[in-house]
Amino acid sequence: MDYSKDQMKDFYYTAVRMNTTVDYKTIREMIDSGLIRTHRDMYDLASMPESRIKEYCLSNITMRKISEWKDSNDRVVKACGRYVDIASQNSIFVLSVNDKDYPLNFRVLGGMPRVIFGKGRKELLTQASGNGAVAVVGSRNAGSYALCATESYSRDLSDKGITIVSGMATGVDGRAHQAALEGRGSTIAIVAGGPDNIYPAENRELYRQITCKGLILSEMPPGQQPLRQYFPSRNRLIAGLSDCTLVMEAGARSGTLHTASFAAAQGKEVFVLPNNIYCENAAGGLKLLEDGCCVLYSIENVIDSVSQAILCRKMEFPEECQAECGPSEAKNEAKDNLAMLRQKADKVPEEVTDDEWKMLIEDKLSVRPLDIDSLSRFLGLPFYRISELLIGLQMSGRVVLENGKYALTFF
Repeated sequence: MDYSKDQMKDFYYTAVRMNTTVDYKTIREMIDSGLIRTHRDMYDLASMPESRIKEYCLSNITMRKISEWKDSNDRVVKACGRYVDIASQNSIFVLSVNDKDYPLNFRVLGGMPRVIFGKGRKELLTQASGNGAVAVVGSRNAGSYALCATESYSRDLSDKGITIVSGMATGVDGRAHQAALEGRGSTIAIVAGGPDNIYPAENRELYRQITCKGLILSEMPPGQQPLRQYFPSRNRLIAGLSDCTLVMEAGARSGTLHTASFAAAQGKEVFVLPNNIYCENAAGGLKLLEDGCCVLYSIENVIDSVSQAILCRKMEFPEECQAECGPSEAKNEAKDNLAMLRQKADKVPEEVTDDEWKMLIEDKLSVRPLDIDSLSRFLGLPFYRISELLIGLQMSGRVVLENGKYALTFF
């Protein structure tokens, strides 16, 4: 696998981050001072004389860290080469905040990694932003009730085109990934080590399936082992990539609570599956409910939460979200098909199938939410026919009823 010059700079930045004392604050100060514009400029900064760097009035701590980095640059370059070799051998891609494919959900949050690595279907990052993503997390030794609910919710949400995000651990994580792969959607596993590292080892087959049909993602470079201190950081990425989080089971000191905490801090809804008050493994989840998290009892509530997140994203970033809709040729073809369908409904409504009527209903709702009487009037169909069609659209997750009006869920 070949990498561009900019991608090689992404690898180099990662080598600096992993092998020197240069940290987020150091890089932020270098950018704010004008010394560098982006993290990729660090590649050229390595050869810049310190006398020139001092002209930018950096703090003593930052100057010391830059000096230590430059002194150990041979080690950094060697580490960079090792990352590139492992990535190339394992078909691992590298993506940075400078790239258009970088996840929009990461882009709007502070503290997200400037560079990420992945193995599998990179396009799922765009799909997750356009169709929505839900984090499904919980205990590694979850009970049968939590595992059953995990499988049901993950498969049903996947069938709606929503991407399931989890951490590829045993228990709830593994069951969520597997159920998502069995649905019509897909799944993203965010791991604590490099994307080439299979952890835990018993998930080797699941890892293989995800790299074929889904995506393995990490902020850690290729070859990096998953150390204990990396897991909380991994959890913030799971919450960050998702539009809401489902906690299926969590003990009082479960790492799952980190993910829930990150999601809440990011302003996202946290749904908790209610569980047995006598179950020690559910104490953390019950505490989350006591603290005001949403009760997980209906897939419709989750879909509503995701729909609102997508709507906000489209309003805040209309150009980026428009690009996710596909090539202009496909959009033009869809418009032509709708125009022909409208003519057919006007001239020979008896020949219009149920699926075609549903397309016309969605077309009307794409402008604004409407009540059933308005839809009946616009389409010239009796109340009972519109009602039947709307029930079908609701059951498939295409529309929701809000305040007496039907609205698209954007899937």
